[in-house]
Amino acid sequence: MKRTIATPPDFDFRTAVCSHGFFVLAPNTWDPAKQSLRTIVTLDEDTAVPVVIRQTTAGSKADTSGGGLVVSCPAGLSPSQRMAVLRAVYRMLRLNEDLSGFHELCRASETHRQAAEMRFGRLLRSASLFEDVVKVICTCNTSWAQTVTMVRNITDLWGVPAKGTAGRGFPTPARLAEVAPATLRKKARVGYRAEFLHRLACDVVDEEVDLEAIESFDGSCDELYPILRSIHGVGDYAAAHLCMLLGRYNLLAVDTELKRFLSERHPGRRFTPASLRTYYDRWEPYQFLAYWYELWSDYTHRHGQSHHWDPAQMGRRITNR
Repeated sequence: MKRTIATPPDFDFRTAVCSHGFFVLAPNTWDPAKQSLRTIVTLDEDTAVPVVIRQTTAGSKADTSGGGLVVSCPAGLSPSQRMAVLRAVYRMLRLNEDLSGFHELCRASETHRQAAEMRFGRLLRSASLFEDVVKVICTCNTSWAQTVTMVRNITDLWGVPAKGTAGRGFPTPARLAEVAPATLRKKARVGYRAEFLHRLACDVVDEEVDLEAIESFDGSCDELYPILRSIHGVGDYAAAHLCMLLGRYNLLAVDTELKRFLSERHPGRRFTPASLRTYYDRWEPYQFLAYWYELWSDYTHRHGQSHHWDPAQMGRRITNR
């Protein structure tokens, strides 16, 4: 299947994919030579589909509103499977989100004007919320290189095999629920997170945690945050990061990287969690995006443009000084 889809006027493919570390986490693979994203979308317990996403060439029929995308995957999929693949692409790239309000604020800011020019803000997420939650838990209290390794191990060991390729899609909750915490800890090297990941998978399977309801929840960030905090293993940082992944941007995910970044920008100034949040209040309701643009600009200033990074090398060293 090869499908061309139109994109919003404020969408840029490379910026959407390569401005959040998820683009180097399995089953995603960014190809800097072809400027394309390869991934494997899990459809059910036994079916995973390799997918390639790239931007259309200039002047093509779909290149009328932000660039257009070409989505390619193997032939022979049923209509429902093709629709599931396209839904996953829409979710990953946030094609249904409207960030015009954020870009309007950026155009009025000397420090963030380029964010609007880059069409920055659609930070890549996963094909499913379950995959998002697992990956966010794997970012807690660890280095980025270790996060990359943990997610790769989880995918390679228990992911859904994709026909026609050696790759695997991300594990379903049922597959991960069958893995004992001790096995997760030993083979995936996830440390203390093993208990959290196993409990999450079991709770989803047992319908103790309803990720579909969380995905479709249309309440405010203040209402969504405690729902996410109620998930075993999701603390303050993880809940705020998941709010961002669910399209609520007015909470900062306060971690050591945020503290490090602002301390370097303001030597001698001491930040508390409350003052960190106050610092970005003028960007309401887009505080997270304003901060993330500054942080990602710092990364690209040190390492070069992220769409040129080798995922196997620089992709593991994003946060290195």
